[in-house]
Amino acid sequence: MNKKFMKNLIVSIAAVAFLGINANGKVYADQYGEDIKNKSFRIEKEVRIKDEGDFEDKLVLDSDESDEIIEFRVRIENVGEVETDDMKMEDFLPEEMYRVGGDGLTEYFDDFEPGDVVTFYIDAKIDEDEFDNENFDKCVVNKAELYYDDAFEGADTAIVCYGDVEVTELPETGFATTMIPVGLGLMVVGALIKRSRK
Repeated sequence: MNKKFMKNLIVSIAAVAFLGINANGKVYADQYGEDIKNKSFRIEKEVRIKDEGDFEDKLVLDSDESDEIIEFRVRIENVGEVETDDMKMEDFLPEEMYRVGGDGLTEYFDDFEPGDVVTFYIDAKIDEDEFDNENFDKCVVNKAELYYDDAFEGADTAIVCYGDVEVTELPETGFATTMIPVGLGLMVVGALIKRSRK
């Protein structure tokens, strides 16, 4: 190998390493399913079987759990520096579900000071007709939206899957943004090696 080739190879490897490290740098809210318009507020929507386990972004139920009560948690935090009034949370249950208790699907609150957290819990069930079919699986999305003085401020969702569902783990957020530049970098290295052999 000549010195010029070695220099190009080292530069290429350094570029790949730099891109890979920086691809993991900043993660934006919409990568996690959140839609945040105003940085003064944060809304988080999670779900679980009522009084069982931790709240998660996604709940998977099999046919044996068709009658379980599903508990949604909507957590809203004032991360700004100003106290606000005229706040509203609106929850949109999918048509396959119905509310059976907890807080309302629309809630209003005032005196929302910096650092304050307001939490709502909504109990729901899946319509029993949904389980009439055999060998099926389905996922539905429950969305909560946040408003300040009638202006949309953000939203988040929780997913409920039911039926004969197979759980598939998704890669962590940031995987694609890391691997794409790394892959491109490796292609550059391969091209340099091929060139040096000519």
